[in-house]
Amino acid sequence: MTADPASLESLDITDVALYCERGYPWEAWDRLRREAPVYRYERPGFEPFWAITKHADVLAISSRSSIFVNSRRLRLATIAEDERMSSNLRRQAEKLGWDTEEPLDLVFMDDPRHRKLRLLSAQFFTPAALRKLERDLEQMADGFALGLREQLASDTAAGGQCDFVRAFAEKLPLAIIGRMLGLPADDWMQLKVLTNVMIGVPEPTYLQPGEPQHRAQARAGSEMREYMRDVIRQRRAAAVDGDDLASVLVHARVDGEPLTEQQLVGYLALILGAGNETTRNAISGGVQALLEHPEQRDVLCARPELVVPASVEVLRWTSPVVLFARTAVRDFELRGVTIRAGEDVGMFYPSANRDEEVFEAPYRFDVAREPNRHLAFGGYGAHFCLGANLARWELRAALRALIPVLPEMELAGRETRVPFLHVPAIQHLPVRAAA
Repeated sequence: MTADPASLESLDITDVALYCERGYPWEAWDRLRREAPVYRYERPGFEPFWAITKHADVLAISSRSSIFVNSRRLRLATIAEDERMSSNLRRQAEKLGWDTEEPLDLVFMDDPRHRKLRLLSAQFFTPAALRKLERDLEQMADGFALGLREQLASDTAAGGQCDFVRAFAEKLPLAIIGRMLGLPADDWMQLKVLTNVMIGVPEPTYLQPGEPQHRAQARAGSEMREYMRDVIRQRRAAAVDGDDLASVLVHARVDGEPLTEQQLVGYLALILGAGNETTRNAISGGVQALLEHPEQRDVLCARPELVVPASVEVLRWTSPVVLFARTAVRDFELRGVTIRAGEDVGMFYPSANRDEEVFEAPYRFDVAREPNRHLAFGGYGAHFCLGANLARWELRAALRALIPVLPEMELAGRETRVPFLHVPAIQHLPVRAAA
């Protein structure tokens, strides 16, 4: 069925305020999948792009990295936001004497350069490497779950509510990635605050009186850069090479040359941010789903062996990454539509994860769902998420640790989200001890 494009003009899949107020635009995505799966999306304030909403089409584009490249456009944002970010990055690069044409980090690169830098850290995210962390992961998750149980009881007894994100969800990803990078535990919380502010989370303890959010974001970005520059200087000055991820990157070589300070700052900040945001969002969204579907919570609690398929279903259901963008470098035909060289595409992963052609009853949350060919990790093909294995292991450890706590907990209100189109993460999830 082909829709009249004019009849779809009222659909809005890019307004961050709507994501925060109403959640993901499921009805709009459903309609696009049915009527215009390759849809020319033109709205005021945004550069036009092709909205891609079906599972097969997301895979088709992701698997053709020589046609659809990352280096020109990676995320969708308003024209004003794009211009502000570009201006800030250029100004900072000039201030530090860096290359103004150097990409922010390796995700903004294309092969073969992207692959060369990616391989420098790949060894830390293999199943074999993560098996060595498994016991520590489980012990950390158990400890954080115990703290959650105590805080739930205390906050509820005082007549209040507990924020699940702060009390549990943000702790495990932060601890694991901080440890992998070899960063001092005393620094982890401040780095989390900086990461939050950089993506638009209003951290009251960080904002200065009267400071606009965009100024706070620029300040946080500058502080993050200075922190990472200190890490780099310390690793370079060390008499003995360490085996943590930061040390390995600082002493790595590509084509016989060490990475520049600019490249290292981008790489380390990427690992820290990506290692926090999406997994924290998946844990929060997964617990929200289990509490909203008590029959599925009870199934998981009665059958802990379902943790693996349950964690996969949580990833499909929550789809923490909403989208990635790509730019065509030559013409490509998709479902009878020609995407011209120079045009952008936006791939919407939550929509792909509700595709009726792939998932039976896609709007049913099912902890035993199999098969489950979700696309929750944005960047398939050459850009498949480097930390996908780590995210899976963390989510499984979190769910195992939470099984004794879930029956004792209930939602105390709706979630609030980060105003960020790429990852509109759950910022707060109020919970309380079950009555």
